[in-house]
Amino acid sequence: MRLLFEDITRKTQRYFISDTHWFPTDDAGFHLLAATANLSVTRYDHETIVVKGQLAGRRETVCDRCGERVEDELHTEFEYQATIRTEEAQELREIECNDQDAITLYLEEPVIEIDDILREQAYLAVPLRALCREDCKGICAGCGALLNTETCRCSPDTSTSPFAVLRKLGKQ
Repeated sequence: MRLLFEDITRKTQRYFISDTHWFPTDDAGFHLLAATANLSVTRYDHETIVVKGQLAGRRETVCDRCGERVEDELHTEFEYQATIRTEEAQELREIECNDQDAITLYLEEPVIEIDDILREQAYLAVPLRALCREDCKGICAGCGALLNTETCRCSPDTSTSPFAVLRKLGKQ
């Protein structure tokens, strides 16, 4: 969805998006099952547009420990200030940003790509670690057993281990 600067007025315009066509289907690390976005777009001044919104939905990924399928909720709120400044857009590719720059979109042309904003927010809302459950035991590195449902099939014989001497000392 593209919003042209010239079409945006000082009166708040609201948009509701209820599909996931804007999200890539591969190479994302997760699959977006469903999503809705509520947006409000307002012209702040001649060269600044304020975009506020909420993105909610369900996503599917795999557990980082055991590889099982995981579904979880996605919910995020965001605000951007879009402005047309070609020089700043070029410069910000190479410098560090402050807090204000983090919510400012420096655009090279007078078009706001809402799909790009939603995609960015979906990625930013991904947790650092996806787990099927908090106490997930993962997969045994030795035998490959799924430790949540199976017992480890590794032999308890650790005499070839360089730590076998320490184990014997601990038993004494």
